[in-house]
Amino acid sequence: MNFRLSRASKRALTIFSALGAAALAAGTFGVADAQAPLVNPPGVSISREPLNTNPDSWVGCTHVAKGGPNNVPGMLCAPSVQTGTPAIQAQLRAQRDAYVAANPPSAPGTPNPAAAAAAAAAAAPVVCGPDPYVPAPAAPAGGRGPARMAQGGRGPIRVAFITKGHEYEREQLAQMMDCLGQDITYSHVEYPAAELILNPQAAKSFDVYVFYDLGGPGVGVPGPNGATGYRFYPDPSPTLKRNFEALVKSGKGMVFIHHAAAAWAHTWPEYSEVIGGACDWYAPVTVRGILDPHHGFYGGTQQTLTVVDRNHPITQNLPATYQVTDEAYACAWFPESVHPLVTTSFAPPDPLVNFNPKRQYSNYAAWYKASENSPVFYTQVGHGNSPWRVAEYQLMIRNAIRWAASPEALAWAKKNHTTIWKTAAKAPAKKK
Repeated sequence: MNFRLSRASKRALTIFSALGAAALAAGTFGVADAQAPLVNPPGVSISREPLNTNPDSWVGCTHVAKGGPNNVPGMLCAPSVQTGTPAIQAQLRAQRDAYVAANPPSAPGTPNPAAAAAAAAAAAPVVCGPDPYVPAPAAPAGGRGPARMAQGGRGPIRVAFITKGHEYEREQLAQMMDCLGQDITYSHVEYPAAELILNPQAAKSFDVYVFYDLGGPGVGVPGPNGATGYRFYPDPSPTLKRNFEALVKSGKGMVFIHHAAAAWAHTWPEYSEVIGGACDWYAPVTVRGILDPHHGFYGGTQQTLTVVDRNHPITQNLPATYQVTDEAYACAWFPESVHPLVTTSFAPPDPLVNFNPKRQYSNYAAWYKASENSPVFYTQVGHGNSPWRVAEYQLMIRNAIRWAASPEALAWAKKNHTTIWKTAAKAPAKKK
């Protein structure tokens, strides 16, 4: 997958013909990573005509022995299905046009003050929220204000922080992780090196794995007879699959954030089951036997997050509700398999844009679950620096890591064991 453009930018390109080249040249399309003003108001995603509303005619993905730039096995996926009801598509276009009219682009060559202000705000250092578990530190001598947290943290919980496969604001995310430094010490590992530590032996060096990755990202490839719009998703290696299965079965705390739910969505169903859901925005995707046209991402969406379980350690010291502005998802969650912690006020304007009629939208924004013997937390919130600056969000991630590392969570997961892999691993051969 080519990640040089943000997903918001790619979505903007899909509606380029509707808005015209002048708007693009004037800088009206915002990059979600910078939280710049969006052409579409929050929650609007417009499909291209003609719309195909018959799921029986949708074309999904096919496994091929060789595909992609390296000729490895994986899934070859047809272009995204353009769907949704015609009536709501007309309504969405009217919303978009009204939004553009109310937010006219700057003249060519003229700086966009709103975009410049948003970019400056996004570049500012992330400020750490209060830590409810320790007294507030005193200001250093000389009135310089609170000292910056140590890079990588200095807390007792050992965290493997895994990224790669999706662009993100590295400095700001590292700053947020540093804000948790009284509790954690983290090691940042990217793919493919991360595959070397996803096994029970390497896991002895860590208490928790925190995933902000997108394993197995897709890339654009020619389809049959040179058709355009196809994507290829590589299979995970047999070694990675075997080692990760052993790791989950051995019992290890895991925290998955935002686009981590899109890792291996086409090629590794057990991985999605560990998390509690799956995403892919660029191609039709079959999840639990249901073919969806393409899942949804809605950048810059103002959301109210509501805590629905006030008694769990992950929600301790969180208010009943708090606000974030972040990319919202319309993805294939498995609500019956998880324990909800937080819900979002966001709902897609028309679920049929993103889902097969057989699937329902779930507004779960954070949950916990037992996967085999491992305690697992997931939140769909966390695309860009805006939520990372929210004290309540920082606290939720802090609590999730503390919980996942705790003996109580490991004991709970073992007691509430959930089988992910249906066939048990073969027992090692006895020595003669």
